[in-house]
Amino acid sequence: MEIHLPKHWKNRLARLPETSMGAQHIDIYLRDGRIIEDVPVFNGEVCETPEPFEPNDIAEIRISPSTNERETQGLM
Repeated sequence: MEIHLPKHWKNRLARLPETSMGAQHIDIYLRDGRIIEDVPVFNGEVCETPEPFEPNDIAEIRISPSTNERETQGLM
């Protein structure tokens, strides 16, 4: 599912590093408590997510830890 992020999240992502060429992989924290992990975002605006959600329901966005970091932290 393709979701366009609101401008304030696009501005936030512009200040964060890219995790691959022209893209960032983020974890999206929703107001209902769900966390959608490792979501690719292109140009800081368009994300491809397997789960539907309303962009206004985003509570927080963070850069996803790399696979190595997830393994080290016991998240995989």
